[in-house]
Amino acid sequence: MVEQLPTYPITDRTCPYEPPAGLLALQRQAPLVQVQLPTGPAWLVTSYNAARALLDDPRMSSDMGREGFPTLYRQKMRPVLKGSFMRMDGDQHAFYRTMLAGEFSVKRVAAMRPEIEQACDQLLDDMVRQGPPTNLHEAYGIPVSSSSICRLLGVPYEDADFFTTHLEALFDPHRAGAPERIASSKVALSGYLDELFSRKQKEPGDDMISRLVADYLVPGKVDRPELLLTCYLLLAAGHETTASMITTGTAALLMHPEQLAAVRDEPQLLRGAVEELLRYLSIFQFGITRIATEDIRVGDQMVAAGEGIVVSPLLGNRDEDVYEDPHVLDVRRRSRPHLSFGHGPHLCVGHSLARIELQIAFERLLTRLPDLRLAVPDSDVPFRYETLVFGTIDLPVTWGEPRTGTPA
Repeated sequence: MVEQLPTYPITDRTCPYEPPAGLLALQRQAPLVQVQLPTGPAWLVTSYNAARALLDDPRMSSDMGREGFPTLYRQKMRPVLKGSFMRMDGDQHAFYRTMLAGEFSVKRVAAMRPEIEQACDQLLDDMVRQGPPTNLHEAYGIPVSSSSICRLLGVPYEDADFFTTHLEALFDPHRAGAPERIASSKVALSGYLDELFSRKQKEPGDDMISRLVADYLVPGKVDRPELLLTCYLLLAAGHETTASMITTGTAALLMHPEQLAAVRDEPQLLRGAVEELLRYLSIFQFGITRIATEDIRVGDQMVAAGEGIVVSPLLGNRDEDVYEDPHVLDVRRRSRPHLSFGHGPHLCVGHSLARIELQIAFERLLTRLPDLRLAVPDSDVPFRYETLVFGTIDLPVTWGEPRTGTPA
């Protein structure tokens, strides 16, 4: 009798901030455990060190076109990332990384700080003027994230509602009717960006799309569909994950009041607190999919060429061999690289922007509204457990007397 493999993804959390018990049980078995995906068996990487080693290994391919490539989707659909630079390997992937590197450089992102601060301050002014309670995700998380990626790309912010509606469809592939909704939203977003490219070619601005059109599209270094897909994915990734981190990170702090007080009262903790929240929440919860192009030995386990691999940042970030008390949120934790932005050649290209957005968003929020608190009991905050991006999009909050002015 053939032993049945555990089904993955596993989503049955009993506590929003604890990985599913079944997932932790797999982590206790071995650094690599075979699981059953919708597409067949694959190796689930459960340890931090094995994850970093494999994500750095050139024998691990991101190409979804390879036969046997693993997928986490339950329904047949064309995955959002297929055909994009995020699913390329080697020199082909390096070309796109080089194309985008300057746009996401530390220097360029740092230059955006005043604009991000201004956006946060304006949103908080609006919240205070309208008064509590409010849904923090809609009033603050989404618009902070959207305004930042819009400024970087050169997308008019007045169009934010349009793309927000369509982007949300991309991150819930398990919902009924998902293939049709995803296909429809991709067509709408691609059409919008295509028209924007034409406008930027005629009237360029100081933004990423204008520069990419002038430096890469017009000279023929990339074709229009390639650039459309690249910008479309940057828009999608830059919106959903950061918005969820702002909202879900705030929820985590509000549900851990001693940690909230530390961040609010000791500003020097903020940078480390953001890294700890990224580790603790691991909102891209289901994992990073790869396929082995050659046999790879990981410790005592051999992964054969052609076998699928799922690296779990959620489990790697909770590895007891790496982190002391990994299931505890500790904003004073000694900094150590986490896996929430991935690792290796495919490290998230926008990680610098995401970090500065989060630092500013939390700083402004906790400084301006020092009495911020949940407007409902902890148990009434709804979390999404079956979506690609974990977290809450409904965070009712209230506050007492706000502070006037902005942080120095």
